[in-house]
Amino acid sequence: MRNIGLCCPYCSTTPRAVKSRVLSTLMKEITYMCQNSECGYAFVARLEVARTLSLSSFVKPEIKVPLSQHINWSALQQMSLNLSPA
Repeated sequence: MRNIGLCCPYCSTTPRAVKSRVLSTLMKEITYMCQNSECGYAFVARLEVARTLSLSSFVKPEIKVPLSQHINWSALQQMSLNLSPA
């Protein structure tokens, strides 16, 4: 597995992802092990979808992700006009 920018909080070495587990559509748990054999730290981190930057063209009403304050509001308004019943 690939590391996504985390460092060991104890020795600052890049840890290795050794296992992952899906918790929901928007969250995954990843088990990391420090690659510094003198440190030996292992930990679990969570990867979560935090906010929407660009809307998907697919509609899934059950998925609710907060909108970023940086989202293109004109695009959002246009999309809501396209989804409105005629």
